[in-house]
Amino acid sequence: MAQSVKSLRIGTVAAVAGVLFVLILFVFGFNRVDEYEVAVKRNPVTGAVAPRPYTQGLYHNVLRSWTNYPLREVQYPAGGQAERLDALTSDQLQIAVDAAYRYRINADSAVHLYLTVGNENAVASFVYNTYRSAIRDAIAEIEASDILSTTRAGISGRIEALMTDRLNPRGLEITDFFVREVVPPETIRQAIEAKLSREQQVQSEEYQTQVVVEQANQQRAEAEGIRDAQDIIAESLAGISGQRYLYWRYLEMLGRIGEGNNNMVIAPTEGGIPLFFAPDR
Repeated sequence: MAQSVKSLRIGTVAAVAGVLFVLILFVFGFNRVDEYEVAVKRNPVTGAVAPRPYTQGLYHNVLRSWTNYPLREVQYPAGGQAERLDALTSDQLQIAVDAAYRYRINADSAVHLYLTVGNENAVASFVYNTYRSAIRDAIAEIEASDILSTTRAGISGRIEALMTDRLNPRGLEITDFFVREVVPPETIRQAIEAKLSREQQVQSEEYQTQVVVEQANQQRAEAEGIRDAQDIIAESLAGISGQRYLYWRYLEMLGRIGEGNNNMVIAPTEGGIPLFFAPDR
């Protein structure tokens, strides 16, 4: 009989303990980690943080606090929009940049991210502040006149590189960065367009000058060729051999004149150069 009473008491205590445990669980609740999330566990009493992150599952909250992080890409601004920020160029001119970005959290770095940055909202603020700082630093490296020229294509890549250097050590990855538009002030835009127009005009004038110089060089080369040819002919006609050649040509021409119906009189002279004249008919 005593044994039965003792067993009954033990069963009652166990039942009460079980009910209390269930009540405690319902009071403190559970934390659900979905398949696209990762969670960090912390003991609210001791402040200790678990060394590893928790993946998909259902975890109780007894002497535990949980911080969940999404593993999906996060876009800012949401809805495919872009945010406009003002920044100063290296020559202290203000321009506006319309941009947007995407990032995600590395699951293995969730504990480090929690300890160094904070919860999901703190992470979003940290990424946003990094984005603003990267835009200002990237724009400060270039002059306003380069915004509408070839340097503009590299602005997006430079901002993304700066963000990557600052976020990767925290376990954050920039998956994409968009620069929708770079807008200088109207007065600066007009000045830039005028400068670009002037540069194009200077390039055109330089090209025309090169054409004129090239033509002059060609004419000079042609003149030098003619002069060299004349020098060669004059040199070949000098001396005894040259005189013999001229005399031979003289006799050849006499033969041609004699073969034709020409009333031509050839009169020798003392200088050896004959005179050709036609008598009056």
